[in-house]
Amino acid sequence: MSRLRFTRVATPSTPASNKVELFVDTADRKLKTIDDNGVISVLNNDGLQDRNIITNGGFNIQQRIAVASTAIAGITTTTRGGVVADRWAVTTSVATNLNWQQVDAGGAPESLLNSRYYGSIISATAGKKVMLSQFIINAEMVHLRGGKVRVSVKTSQKVGSEGQTYKLGLIQLNSAGTIDVSPAFLSGAFSTVTGTDPAWGTNLAAITPDASPTGENGTIAGAYLEILSTLAWKRSSAVFTVPTNARNLVVVLFANATGGVTDNLSVAEFQLTQGPDIVDFREAPFDETVTRCQRFYNKSFALTTVPIQNAGINTGEIKAVAGKAGAVINSCIFAWRYPTAMFRTPPTVIIYNPAAANALGRNLTGVADLGATALTAQLDSSAMAISTGVAATAVGDQCGLHYTADAEIVT
Repeated sequence: MSRLRFTRVATPSTPASNKVELFVDTADRKLKTIDDNGVISVLNNDGLQDRNIITNGGFNIQQRIAVASTAIAGITTTTRGGVVADRWAVTTSVATNLNWQQVDAGGAPESLLNSRYYGSIISATAGKKVMLSQFIINAEMVHLRGGKVRVSVKTSQKVGSEGQTYKLGLIQLNSAGTIDVSPAFLSGAFSTVTGTDPAWGTNLAAITPDASPTGENGTIAGAYLEILSTLAWKRSSAVFTVPTNARNLVVVLFANATGGVTDNLSVAEFQLTQGPDIVDFREAPFDETVTRCQRFYNKSFALTTVPIQNAGINTGEIKAVAGKAGAVINSCIFAWRYPTAMFRTPPTVIIYNPAAANALGRNLTGVADLGATALTAQLDSSAMAISTGVAATAVGDQCGLHYTADAEIVT
């Protein structure tokens, strides 16, 4: 019988070109390799080390806005208010004429792309700088503190000049911040000046990428990995050491300069994985991604239906039966449970009438609106709405309303 016996050593220096070295690390007694780019791979991973910490990194869940190119609502120059695909938000230097599109490449696969979906940030008129970001809650990153992570993303400059510079970064909410409470995202408007990085809000600070291993398809410059855009899909990544006292993390990708009038930057396969290993993107199970997204936003509408007043009857609305006749309070009581416990208690809930352009409950039997409709008993897992009846309301009438519940971090 043959066997290999290793003596534990400190991490060796980067080997010569085209060489890979195998060793057992003194620090943690794990078998590892180091390649000629300085990338260290652990051969006996603990748990789901390759799991993507980012939620919806494949941009396949999009509950709020249409999949077609659509103006980004709520976008500003200082906040994460421009939510696009679930958990993702866009900030810009000019808060007008900026669209988002979800592209389904399942029927027409694109070269060098592993994911079915990707997102596109599209300038509609004036050029502007753009930034895409996701805030990672403490429970999903606390195990990373004091260790190394790799942040990676694929980009494609679908429209506009190739060779534009984008910066990939990892931001921490430091120990002076409050866990899972975001301060103002930027301390001032996202500058239009070329080379001027965002001014992060109080207690937010960029984590400088490790010098070794060197960045993948990019150049480490200051606190970010600089990426030169290409039409072809390209994966770029860098390794970061997470501070031991970090409270939260934010992944960011932003433009270094104002883009062209109709630029289209497409983004796919955004990942944050434990350890310095380069990890190929694999989409998480659909149900897992949906559940993780629904902690921050869920609705009574079908998953792909954009919430709107007057969406129609039998479109997923919450239903109840009138218990009192006439124009009396508490005529119809709607109660529902969310599909998963929400991140914040209470979430921000909006009521939608399924058959009219107002925020009232609807008498589906009587084909008429109910009276005043108000939320009550809001928890992280459930909510209730109470509607006053109208003169024609009868006991036993079927009633309905839609809702959205929002707990996203957008400041």
